[in-house]
Amino acid sequence: MFSLLWNEIIMKPMVNILTIFYSLFSDNFGLSIIVFTILIRILMIPLSFRQVKQMIGMQSIQPKLKQIQAKYKDRKDRDSRQKMSQETMNLYKQSGVNPVGCLGPMVIQLPIWIGLYRAIFKVVPPTPEGLANLSWYLYSWNPVINKVPLDSFFIGIDLVNPVQQAGGLFAILLPLIVAATTFAQQKVSMFKSSDERQEQTNRMMLWMMPIMFGFFTLSFPAGLATYIIFSNIAGFFIQIYVLKKLKVEHSLKEMLSFRSSKPEDIDIKQNENFEVQVKEENYEHSTISRKNRRRGNKARSRRIKGKSRRG
Repeated sequence: MFSLLWNEIIMKPMVNILTIFYSLFSDNFGLSIIVFTILIRILMIPLSFRQVKQMIGMQSIQPKLKQIQAKYKDRKDRDSRQKMSQETMNLYKQSGVNPVGCLGPMVIQLPIWIGLYRAIFKVVPPTPEGLANLSWYLYSWNPVINKVPLDSFFIGIDLVNPVQQAGGLFAILLPLIVAATTFAQQKVSMFKSSDERQEQTNRMMLWMMPIMFGFFTLSFPAGLATYIIFSNIAGFFIQIYVLKKLKVEHSLKEMLSFRSSKPEDIDIKQNENFEVQVKEENYEHSTISRKNRRRGNKARSRRIKGKSRRG
Protein backbone atom coordinates (compact mmCIF):
# COMPACT_ATOMS: atom_id res chain seq x y z
CA MET A 1 0.00 0.00 0.00
CA PHE A 2 2.76 2.46 0.98
CA SER A 3 4.77 1.53 -2.13
CA LEU A 4 1.74 2.20 -4.35
CA LEU A 5 1.06 5.60 -2.73
CA TRP A 6 4.76 6.52 -2.92
CA ASN A 7 4.90 5.72 -6.64
CA GLU A 8 1.61 7.44 -7.50
CA ILE A 9 2.05 10.58 -5.34
CA ILE A 10 5.84 11.13 -5.39
CA MET A 11 7.68 9.09 -8.02
CA LYS A 12 5.42 9.30 -11.08
CA PRO A 13 4.78 13.08 -10.85
CA MET A 14 8.48 13.73 -10.20
CA VAL A 15 9.67 11.54 -13.09
CA ASN A 16 7.18 13.13 -15.49
CA ILE A 17 7.98 16.71 -14.41
CA LEU A 18 11.71 16.09 -14.85
CA THR A 19 11.21 14.51 -18.29
CA ILE A 20 8.83 17.28 -19.48
CA PHE A 21 11.38 19.92 -18.42
CA TYR A 22 14.03 17.85 -20.22
CA SER A 23 11.98 18.09 -23.40
CA LEU A 24 11.28 21.82 -22.94
CA PHE A 25 14.87 22.85 -22.20
CA SER A 26 16.76 21.51 -25.21
CA ASP A 27 17.04 17.94 -23.91
CA ASN A 28 19.22 19.10 -21.01
CA PHE A 29 18.76 16.98 -17.88
CA GLY A 30 20.81 19.35 -15.72
CA LEU A 31 18.60 22.33 -16.62
CA SER A 32 15.49 20.25 -15.93
CA ILE A 33 16.75 19.53 -12.38
CA ILE A 34 17.59 23.23 -11.81
CA VAL A 35 14.16 24.44 -13.05
CA PHE A 36 12.45 21.71 -10.99
CA THR A 37 14.39 22.87 -7.92
CA ILE A 38 13.45 26.52 -8.34
CA LEU A 39 9.80 25.56 -8.93
CA ILE A 40 9.73 23.55 -5.69
CA ARG A 41 11.30 26.47 -3.77
CA ILE A 42 8.77 28.95 -5.19
CA LEU A 43 5.88 26.67 -4.20
CA MET A 44 7.34 26.52 -0.68
CA ILE A 45 7.41 30.33 -0.19
CA PRO A 46 4.14 30.32 1.86
CA LEU A 47 5.71 27.69 4.14
CA SER A 48 8.83 29.85 4.45
CA PHE A 49 6.67 32.77 5.61
CA ARG A 50 4.99 30.53 8.17
CA GLN A 51 8.33 29.14 9.35
CA VAL A 52 9.82 32.63 9.87
CA LYS A 53 6.70 33.80 11.72
CA GLN A 54 6.91 30.78 14.02
CA MET A 55 10.62 31.38 14.63
CA ILE A 56 9.97 35.05 15.42
CA GLY A 57 7.23 33.95 17.81
CA MET A 58 9.54 31.44 19.50
CA GLN A 59 12.21 34.12 19.83
CA SER A 60 9.77 36.61 21.37
CA ILE A 61 8.58 34.19 24.08
CA GLN A 62 12.09 32.99 25.04
CA PRO A 63 12.28 35.37 28.08
CA LYS A 64 8.90 34.12 29.34
CA LEU A 65 9.95 30.50 28.83
CA LYS A 66 13.09 31.15 30.86
CA GLN A 67 10.97 32.73 33.57
CA ILE A 68 8.73 29.66 33.78
CA GLN A 69 11.77 27.38 33.93
CA ALA A 70 13.37 29.52 36.66
CA LYS A 71 10.13 29.56 38.60
CA TYR A 72 10.05 25.77 38.89
CA LYS A 73 13.81 25.17 38.89
CA ASP A 74 13.97 24.11 42.55
CA ARG A 75 10.67 22.25 42.54
CA LYS A 76 11.17 18.62 41.65
CA ASP A 77 7.80 17.20 42.72
CA ARG A 78 5.37 15.83 40.18
CA ASP A 79 2.73 18.55 40.63
CA SER A 80 5.27 21.29 39.94
CA ARG A 81 6.48 19.51 36.81
CA GLN A 82 2.91 19.26 35.56
CA LYS A 83 2.26 22.93 36.35
CA MET A 84 5.40 23.94 34.45
CA SER A 85 4.32 21.92 31.41
CA GLN A 86 0.84 23.39 31.60
CA GLU A 87 2.12 26.96 31.84
CA THR A 88 4.49 26.35 28.91
CA MET A 89 1.68 24.96 26.75
CA ASN A 90 -0.58 27.87 27.72
CA LEU A 91 2.17 30.29 26.73
CA TYR A 92 2.49 28.61 23.33
CA LYS A 93 -1.28 28.75 22.88
CA GLN A 94 -1.62 32.40 23.94
CA SER A 95 1.26 33.45 21.68
CA GLY A 96 0.00 31.41 18.71
CA VAL A 97 3.33 29.58 18.50
CA ASN A 98 3.84 25.97 17.51
CA PRO A 99 7.42 24.68 17.98
CA VAL A 100 6.84 22.05 15.29
CA GLY A 101 5.83 24.79 12.83
CA CYS A 102 9.49 25.76 12.41
CA LEU A 103 10.22 22.41 10.75
CA GLY A 104 7.71 22.71 7.88
CA PRO A 105 10.03 23.21 4.87
CA MET A 106 12.56 20.72 6.26
CA VAL A 107 9.92 18.00 6.65
CA ILE A 108 8.60 18.60 3.12
CA GLN A 109 12.07 18.58 1.53
CA LEU A 110 12.98 15.18 2.98
CA PRO A 111 10.62 13.11 0.74
CA ILE A 112 11.64 15.35 -2.20
CA TRP A 113 15.31 14.46 -1.64
CA ILE A 114 14.53 10.75 -1.39
CA GLY A 115 12.18 10.91 -4.38
CA LEU A 116 14.65 12.85 -6.53
CA TYR A 117 17.43 10.40 -5.61
CA ARG A 118 15.29 7.54 -6.95
CA ALA A 119 13.82 9.57 -9.84
CA ILE A 120 17.27 10.31 -11.29
CA PHE A 121 17.91 6.57 -11.63
CA LYS A 122 14.42 6.04 -13.08
CA VAL A 123 14.73 8.80 -15.71
CA VAL A 124 18.27 7.91 -16.83
CA PRO A 125 18.66 4.29 -15.66
CA PRO A 126 22.13 2.76 -15.80
CA THR A 127 20.83 -0.68 -16.95
CA PRO A 128 18.66 -1.90 -19.87
CA GLU A 129 16.14 -3.33 -17.36
CA GLY A 130 15.72 0.11 -15.78
CA LEU A 131 15.20 1.63 -19.22
CA ALA A 132 12.40 -0.85 -19.88
CA ASN A 133 10.77 0.05 -16.54
CA LEU A 134 10.81 3.79 -17.34
CA SER A 135 7.69 3.42 -19.52
CA TRP A 136 5.70 2.36 -16.42
CA TYR A 137 6.44 5.73 -14.74
CA LEU A 138 5.75 7.91 -17.77
CA TYR A 139 2.22 9.17 -18.43
CA SER A 140 0.85 8.22 -21.85
CA TRP A 141 0.64 11.86 -22.98
CA ASN A 142 4.27 12.63 -22.03
CA PRO A 143 6.10 13.66 -25.27
CA VAL A 144 9.47 12.46 -23.96
CA ILE A 145 8.49 8.83 -24.63
CA ASN A 146 9.85 9.22 -28.15
CA LYS A 147 13.21 10.53 -26.83
CA VAL A 148 14.16 7.62 -24.60
CA PRO A 149 16.98 7.03 -23.64
CA LEU A 150 17.70 10.51 -22.24
CA ASP A 151 21.08 12.21 -22.12
CA SER A 152 22.30 12.42 -18.49
CA PHE A 153 25.34 14.65 -19.11
CA PHE A 154 25.51 18.27 -17.92
CA ILE A 155 28.62 20.49 -18.30
CA GLY A 156 30.68 17.35 -18.72
CA ILE A 157 29.28 15.51 -15.65
CA ASP A 158 27.18 12.37 -15.74
CA LEU A 159 24.39 13.28 -13.30
CA VAL A 160 23.66 9.61 -12.54
CA ASN A 161 27.14 8.78 -11.28
CA PRO A 162 28.27 9.58 -7.71
CA VAL A 163 30.07 12.91 -7.29
CA GLN A 164 33.33 11.14 -6.43
CA GLN A 165 33.32 9.72 -9.97
CA ALA A 166 32.69 13.10 -11.60
CA GLY A 167 36.37 13.76 -12.28
CA GLY A 168 39.17 15.52 -10.39
CA LEU A 169 37.98 19.15 -10.35
CA PHE A 170 34.22 18.50 -10.06
CA ALA A 171 34.73 15.83 -7.38
CA ILE A 172 36.31 18.54 -5.20
CA LEU A 173 34.21 21.54 -6.23
CA LEU A 174 30.72 20.03 -5.87
CA PRO A 175 31.10 19.00 -2.17
CA LEU A 176 32.67 22.40 -1.39
CA ILE A 177 29.85 24.28 -3.13
CA VAL A 178 27.25 22.13 -1.35
CA ALA A 179 28.90 22.90 2.01
CA ALA A 180 29.23 26.65 1.28
CA THR A 181 25.64 27.08 0.07
CA THR A 182 24.31 25.01 3.00
CA PHE A 183 26.19 27.28 5.41
CA ALA A 184 24.87 30.45 3.74
CA GLN A 185 21.29 29.17 3.66
CA GLN A 186 21.43 28.14 7.33
CA LYS A 187 23.01 31.43 8.36
CA VAL A 188 20.18 33.56 6.96
CA SER A 189 17.61 31.17 8.48
CA MET A 190 19.08 31.26 11.99
CA PHE A 191 17.63 33.50 14.70
CA LYS A 192 19.18 34.68 17.93
CA SER A 193 18.14 32.84 21.06
CA SER A 194 18.15 34.10 24.63
CA ASP A 195 18.71 30.50 25.77
CA GLU A 196 22.46 29.94 25.97
CA ARG A 197 22.11 26.17 25.46
CA GLN A 198 19.97 26.68 22.36
CA GLU A 199 22.46 29.22 21.04
CA GLN A 200 25.31 26.72 21.50
CA THR A 201 23.29 24.09 19.63
CA ASN A 202 22.64 26.57 16.81
CA ARG A 203 26.34 27.40 16.56
CA MET A 204 27.25 23.70 16.43
CA MET A 205 24.62 22.92 13.76
CA LEU A 206 25.69 25.95 11.71
CA TRP A 207 29.10 24.34 11.16
CA MET A 208 28.28 20.62 11.45
CA MET A 209 25.49 20.49 8.84
CA PRO A 210 27.54 21.97 5.96
CA ILE A 211 30.46 19.65 6.77
CA MET A 212 28.17 16.61 6.89
CA PHE A 213 26.38 17.51 3.65
CA GLY A 214 29.69 18.21 1.92
CA PHE A 215 31.01 14.80 2.98
CA PHE A 216 27.81 12.91 2.05
CA THR A 217 27.76 14.63 -1.36
CA LEU A 218 30.69 12.48 -2.43
CA SER A 219 28.38 9.44 -2.49
CA PHE A 220 25.33 11.31 -3.87
CA PRO A 221 24.50 11.25 -7.58
CA ALA A 222 25.73 14.47 -9.20
CA GLY A 223 22.10 15.26 -10.07
CA LEU A 224 21.11 15.26 -6.39
CA ALA A 225 24.12 17.47 -5.57
CA THR A 226 22.89 19.87 -8.28
CA TYR A 227 19.47 19.94 -6.63
CA ILE A 228 20.93 20.67 -3.19
CA ILE A 229 23.17 23.49 -4.50
CA PHE A 230 20.40 25.31 -6.37
CA SER A 231 17.89 24.62 -3.59
CA ASN A 232 20.26 26.31 -1.13
CA ILE A 233 20.86 29.26 -3.48
CA ALA A 234 17.13 29.74 -4.12
CA GLY A 235 16.40 29.27 -0.39
CA PHE A 236 19.01 31.90 0.49
CA PHE A 237 17.40 34.61 -1.65
CA ILE A 238 13.85 33.57 -0.74
CA GLN A 239 14.73 33.79 2.97
CA ILE A 240 16.11 37.32 2.50
CA TYR A 241 12.91 38.25 0.62
CA VAL A 242 10.71 36.78 3.40
CA LEU A 243 12.68 38.57 6.15
CA LYS A 244 12.36 41.91 4.34
CA LYS A 245 8.65 41.38 3.73
CA LEU A 246 8.10 40.61 7.43
CA LYS A 247 10.37 43.56 8.35
CA VAL A 248 12.71 41.40 10.41
CA GLU A 249 15.78 43.40 11.45
CA HIS A 250 18.53 41.27 9.95
CA SER A 251 21.34 43.08 8.15
CA LEU A 252 22.98 41.21 5.27
CA LYS A 253 26.37 41.76 6.91
CA GLU A 254 25.14 40.15 10.13
CA MET A 255 23.55 37.23 8.28
CA LEU A 256 26.72 36.42 6.34
CA SER A 257 29.09 36.99 9.24
CA PHE A 258 31.14 33.93 10.22
CA ARG A 259 30.78 34.98 13.85
CA SER A 260 27.76 33.50 15.60
CA SER A 261 25.22 35.86 17.04
CA LYS A 262 25.26 36.40 20.77
CA PRO A 263 22.06 35.75 22.68
CA GLU A 264 19.88 38.80 23.21
CA ASP A 265 20.10 40.26 26.66
CA ILE A 266 16.91 40.26 28.67
CA ASP A 267 16.06 43.45 30.48
CA ILE A 268 18.04 43.45 33.76
CA LYS A 269 15.42 45.26 35.80
CA GLN A 270 12.74 42.83 34.61
CA ASN A 271 14.98 39.91 35.54
CA GLU A 272 15.67 41.31 39.00
CA ASN A 273 11.97 41.84 39.66
CA PHE A 274 11.21 38.38 38.39
CA GLU A 275 13.93 36.78 40.51
CA VAL A 276 12.43 38.43 43.60
CA GLN A 277 9.02 37.13 42.58
CA VAL A 278 10.37 33.62 42.04
CA LYS A 279 12.15 33.65 45.42
CA GLU A 280 8.96 34.77 47.15
CA GLU A 281 6.93 32.05 45.43
CA ASN A 282 9.56 29.41 46.20
CA TYR A 283 9.67 30.55 49.84
CA GLU A 284 5.88 30.38 50.02
CA HIS A 285 5.93 26.94 48.40
CA SER A 286 8.56 25.64 50.85
CA THR A 287 6.68 27.18 53.83
CA ILE A 288 3.46 25.44 52.81
CA SER A 289 5.37 22.17 52.38
CA ARG A 290 6.87 22.48 55.89
CA LYS A 291 3.46 23.22 57.39
CA ASN A 292 1.97 20.21 55.62
CA ARG A 293 4.78 18.00 56.94
CA ARG A 294 4.25 19.30 60.49
CA ARG A 295 0.53 18.63 60.27
CA GLY A 296 1.24 15.16 58.95
CA ASN A 297 3.69 14.47 61.80
CA LYS A 298 1.18 15.72 64.42
CA ALA A 299 -1.55 13.55 62.92
CA ARG A 300 0.72 10.49 63.00
CA SER A 301 1.76 11.16 66.60
CA ARG A 302 -1.92 11.48 67.64
CA ARG A 303 -2.73 8.16 65.95
CA ILE A 304 0.21 6.48 67.69
CA LYS A 305 -0.88 7.88 71.09
CA GLY A 306 -4.46 6.75 70.50
CA LYS A 307 -3.29 3.23 69.69
CA SER A 308 -1.07 3.08 72.81
CA ARG A 309 -3.96 4.17 75.06
CA ARG A 310 -6.27 1.55 73.59
CA GLY A 311 -3.53 -1.01 74.06
